[in-house]
Amino acid sequence: MFDLAIIGGTLIDPVTRRLIPANVYLKEGKVAEVSRQAYEAKETVDACGMYVSPGFIDIHGHIDGNRAMGELLARQGVTTVINGNCGFGQKDFPAYFDKLEKSGFVLNQSQLAGGTTVRERAGQPDGDAPLTEEQMVKAEQILLEDLEAGASGLGFGIEYAQGTTTEEMVRLSRVAARYGKPVSIHVRTDCWAGLAGLKEAIDLSRKTGVGVIISHVVYQFGFGMMAQALQMIEDAVAEGLDISCDSGMYTSFVTIFQTPVFDESFKERWDCGYDSIYMVSGKYAGQYLTKETYRDAWDSGTSDLALALIGKPHEIFMAYDLPYMMCSSDAGISGLIGIEEVIHPQDTTTFPKFIREVVVENGQLTLVDAISRITSIPAERMGLDQKGRLTPGMDADVVVFDLEKLRGRGEFAHIGNPAATPEGIKAVIVNGKIAIRDDKIECTTAGKVLRAPNIPWKL
Repeated sequence: MFDLAIIGGTLIDPVTRRLIPANVYLKEGKVAEVSRQAYEAKETVDACGMYVSPGFIDIHGHIDGNRAMGELLARQGVTTVINGNCGFGQKDFPAYFDKLEKSGFVLNQSQLAGGTTVRERAGQPDGDAPLTEEQMVKAEQILLEDLEAGASGLGFGIEYAQGTTTEEMVRLSRVAARYGKPVSIHVRTDCWAGLAGLKEAIDLSRKTGVGVIISHVVYQFGFGMMAQALQMIEDAVAEGLDISCDSGMYTSFVTIFQTPVFDESFKERWDCGYDSIYMVSGKYAGQYLTKETYRDAWDSGTSDLALALIGKPHEIFMAYDLPYMMCSSDAGISGLIGIEEVIHPQDTTTFPKFIREVVVENGQLTLVDAISRITSIPAERMGLDQKGRLTPGMDADVVVFDLEKLRGRGEFAHIGNPAATPEGIKAVIVNGKIAIRDDKIECTTAGKVLRAPNIPWKL
């Protein structure tokens, strides 16, 4: 007898690009059988009139064990998240993994080593300062140990740590390349100047052979230079470089205010005024900034979160013209500084919004193409060979959804409720256990820690 049967749905196979009417049977955390035959199971999910997809994989998140943020991501259909992006990472991988394994988590978590955290652990707390040779050697050793402990790659946040030199990027990337692990890169800055940062990231693959993931493309280049950025990425891929990329469903982003992202050059870079910054935490929470409040907030020395209301929304969809552009959320940034409140709809809405808009409303992508961007393609990129497809033997990570009803409901805080959860998701199954059913949490410990293999890469 099977543990769980998903009956009467249409299976999405993102690898063969087929829609298959079939029942999916799960046992002991794995897909046991895909068939039109009816078999007995201990529990059943009725998927009649719905689609049955591999669980969504969020290749760019900041969940890092935060339970509230993890549950919000799971409600979107996400069963696996890749953390440690933008340079923010864990300081003790064995302890972090052990803690998560003992406590359990609602979804699967893979963890990059954060580049900024690595340099801090190597003795350089100043993000504007380069590493000394002694610190560089120590950083290489720290990254090596993180990879051997199960880190799935390296995440640079160069915009947050401007002292990161090209030499540092190259030397640490060579360590990641030795283990066949990718490097995600939040480039040095955004807008037109960001194209030089994009070239720096592409050159990193050229110099080291490492697989590079260009992070949240629309947040970096959705200001009128998206076409140029995409062409640079296409040219690099055509050259044979191992370049991937991800992008979200918003141009307006949230991050820590007291960082180089919001230094006063933002007005010229983004062609906007102070009132394009909406504070979502701290002294001026709920207010658009003025010149005076900007200076006061900047000088405060606290870690406040700010929303930049900027960008050209039509360029969101330009990004997905690249056939290998993955969808990502960037969710959980508030949790990193101890704020549990949802302050950006990306935390609750990204994946339903992606499917709704690019498939149903715009017809830009077919359903199987869109699903591949959040299942099989990120699984391949991250070496998750048991995920991204529902065939016998694969991990039983599944999302059941009604395409006609599927939609995200989160809004920016100055418009509505960013914490509103999606509609149209019937069930989210993680390792064979129903984690979410009809938007209600049923199991908070179904997820696993995904310790990456630590075997040096060989051709």
